Amino acid sequence: MVVIKHENIKLFDVQMDGTKGAFKANVIGKPEGWPDHTLRVFRIESGGFTPHHQHDWEHVNYVIKGRGRLRIGKELFDLKEKDFAFVPPNTEHQYVNTYDEDFEFICIVPNK
Repeated sequence: MVVIKHENIKLFDVQMDGTKGAFKANVIGKPEGWPDHTLRVFRIESGGFTPHHQHDWEHVNYVIKGRGRLRIGKELFDLKEKDFAFVPPNTEHQYVNTYDEDFEFICIVPNK
Protein backbone atom coordinates (compact mmCIF):
# COMPACT_ATOMS: atom_id res chain seq x y z
CA MET A 1 0.00 0.00 0.00
CA VAL A 2 1.20 3.49 -0.83
CA VAL A 3 0.06 6.65 0.93
CA ILE A 4 1.16 10.01 -0.44
CA LYS A 5 0.32 13.18 1.45
CA HIS A 6 -0.84 16.11 -0.68
CA GLU A 7 1.60 18.45 1.06
CA ASN A 8 4.51 16.18 0.01
CA ILE A 9 3.76 16.23 -3.72
CA LYS A 10 6.48 18.00 -5.70
CA LEU A 11 5.19 19.63 -8.87
CA PHE A 12 7.44 20.44 -11.82
CA ASP A 13 7.01 22.91 -14.72
CA VAL A 14 5.20 21.44 -17.70
CA GLN A 15 7.67 21.90 -20.54
CA MET A 16 5.47 21.92 -23.64
CA ASP A 17 4.91 24.51 -26.35
CA GLY A 18 1.62 26.33 -25.80
CA THR A 19 1.81 26.05 -22.00
CA LYS A 20 1.96 28.82 -19.42
CA GLY A 21 1.95 28.54 -15.62
CA ALA A 22 1.27 24.79 -15.56
CA PHE A 23 2.89 22.32 -13.15
CA LYS A 24 2.60 18.53 -12.89
CA ALA A 25 3.51 15.59 -10.67
CA ASN A 26 3.13 11.88 -11.38
CA VAL A 27 1.82 10.68 -8.02
CA ILE A 28 0.76 7.04 -8.41
CA GLY A 29 1.66 4.75 -11.32
CA LYS A 30 3.94 1.86 -12.21
CA PRO A 31 6.57 2.62 -9.52
CA GLU A 32 3.86 2.55 -6.83
CA GLY A 33 2.32 -0.70 -8.13
CA TRP A 34 -0.38 0.54 -10.55
CA PRO A 35 0.87 -0.85 -13.87
CA ASP A 36 -2.05 0.18 -16.10
CA HIS A 37 -2.64 3.86 -15.16
CA THR A 38 -0.96 6.95 -13.75
CA LEU A 39 -2.59 9.43 -11.39
CA ARG A 40 -1.13 12.88 -11.95
CA VAL A 41 -1.74 16.19 -10.21
CA PHE A 42 -1.74 19.40 -12.22
CA ARG A 43 -1.69 22.94 -10.90
CA ILE A 44 -2.39 25.85 -13.22
CA GLU A 45 -1.67 29.34 -11.96
CA SER A 46 -3.97 32.29 -12.53
CA GLY A 47 -3.68 33.21 -16.22
CA GLY A 48 -2.10 29.85 -17.04
CA PHE A 49 -3.09 27.14 -19.52
CA THR A 50 -2.12 23.84 -21.07
CA PRO A 51 -1.70 23.44 -24.81
CA HIS A 52 -4.74 22.90 -27.00
CA HIS A 53 -4.01 19.28 -27.95
CA GLN A 54 -5.32 15.77 -28.46
CA HIS A 55 -4.00 12.23 -28.07
CA ASP A 56 -5.26 8.69 -28.48
CA TRP A 57 -6.03 8.05 -24.81
CA GLU A 58 -8.77 9.21 -22.48
CA HIS A 59 -8.38 10.79 -19.09
CA VAL A 60 -10.45 11.33 -15.98
CA ASN A 61 -10.21 14.53 -13.92
CA TYR A 62 -11.18 15.49 -10.39
CA VAL A 63 -10.79 19.10 -9.22
CA ILE A 64 -8.95 19.30 -5.88
CA LYS A 65 -9.15 23.05 -5.45
CA GLY A 66 -9.84 26.29 -7.26
CA ARG A 67 -11.70 26.88 -10.49
CA GLY A 68 -10.82 26.59 -14.14
CA ARG A 69 -12.13 25.94 -17.59
CA LEU A 70 -11.89 22.83 -19.72
CA ARG A 71 -12.38 23.02 -23.45
CA ILE A 72 -13.40 19.65 -24.94
CA GLY A 73 -13.81 19.87 -28.68
CA LYS A 74 -15.87 23.04 -29.24
CA GLU A 75 -17.52 22.99 -25.79
CA LEU A 76 -16.29 24.99 -22.82
CA PHE A 77 -16.95 23.76 -19.27
CA ASP A 78 -16.47 25.66 -16.03
CA LEU A 79 -14.99 23.42 -13.33
CA LYS A 80 -14.74 23.97 -9.59
CA GLU A 81 -13.61 22.08 -6.52
CA LYS A 82 -15.09 18.54 -6.31
CA ASP A 83 -16.14 18.44 -10.01
CA PHE A 84 -15.29 15.50 -12.29
CA ALA A 85 -14.60 15.50 -16.03
CA PHE A 86 -13.95 12.86 -18.67
CA VAL A 87 -11.95 13.69 -21.80
CA PRO A 88 -12.50 11.10 -24.57
CA PRO A 89 -9.58 9.89 -26.68
CA ASN A 90 -8.75 11.74 -29.89
CA THR A 91 -10.59 14.87 -28.75
CA GLU A 92 -8.97 18.31 -28.69
CA HIS A 93 -8.89 19.74 -25.18
CA GLN A 94 -7.27 22.44 -23.09
CA TYR A 95 -7.28 23.53 -19.44
CA VAL A 96 -7.32 27.26 -18.71
CA ASN A 97 -7.27 29.21 -15.45
CA THR A 98 -8.97 32.59 -15.84
CA TYR A 99 -9.50 33.01 -12.10
CA ASP A 100 -7.44 34.63 -9.32
CA GLU A 101 -6.55 31.39 -7.52
CA ASP A 102 -4.62 28.24 -8.44
CA PHE A 103 -6.59 25.55 -10.30
CA GLU A 104 -5.49 22.10 -9.14
CA PHE A 105 -6.83 18.79 -10.38
CA ILE A 106 -6.16 15.07 -10.62
CA CYS A 107 -5.72 13.58 -14.07
CA ILE A 108 -5.77 9.78 -14.46
CA VAL A 109 -4.46 8.37 -17.76
CA PRO A 110 -3.76 4.86 -19.02
CA ASN A 111 -0.11 3.89 -19.41
CA LYS A 112 0.37 3.42 -23.14
